[in-house]
Amino acid sequence: MKVVLVDDEVPARAELHYLLEQFPEISIIGECRSGGEALEQVPLLQPDILFMDVHLRDMDGLDVVQNLQRLGVNSFVVFATAFDVHAVRAFELNAVDYILKPFSLERLTMTIDRIKKRCRNNESELAETIAQLMAQAGLRQRPRRIPATVKGRVTLIDPQDLLYVMADGRYACLVTKVKTWATTYSLQEIEERLDPAQFIRTHRAYLVNLDRVKEVIPWFNGTYKIVIDYPEVQEVPVSRTYVKALKERLEF
Repeated sequence: MKVVLVDDEVPARAELHYLLEQFPEISIIGECRSGGEALEQVPLLQPDILFMDVHLRDMDGLDVVQNLQRLGVNSFVVFATAFDVHAVRAFELNAVDYILKPFSLERLTMTIDRIKKRCRNNESELAETIAQLMAQAGLRQRPRRIPATVKGRVTLIDPQDLLYVMADGRYACLVTKVKTWATTYSLQEIEERLDPAQFIRTHRAYLVNLDRVKEVIPWFNGTYKIVIDYPEVQEVPVSRTYVKALKERLEF
């Protein structure tokens, strides 16, 4: 985690610098001696953590943070000061911690642990938000590979290796250039696991990898056949129900 220290007292900065060096995950990328310098440097450095003294010679540290936030800086802020009278306002600015001088390694450990926990929570919230947005868009986070079972052994099949998928009774088979794999999934369940930008339903019993399509040939009564030439010619039916969608996807 990248850190910037803001304090107008050299001994205080040196002490904090020394203690933070005890944390291998911390990298101190800058030090500022005034509020004005912080307003210039912090937006450029974009640290993960900002240690800010409240009482600077030229500005109030709380005002510096408020101005930085207006400039789009979203670092974790730790106020470090000899006074505790500003704690309430500090937390109104979403400070992650408020520590009193003189600093101790034990107290800083609590601060760093708190920031790590906040980071994990933020990552979880981000993942949840992405999942919700995908769900709202009618999408799912799809597994990269699909399990196929042969004689009790499970093989994970990369969707990129699929030529097509076909129904075989209640379950679906995965057809690759190497062999045909049986699964314990229905065709519908397989379809839900695949990328809709790459795979398309052409028939109630078939899903096709569009990247493997060589030709589309008119058949009879408004139906078509898809020719897959990899590694040998194979034909997959396209029923009238799915012709329009196929034409739109392949633009013919």
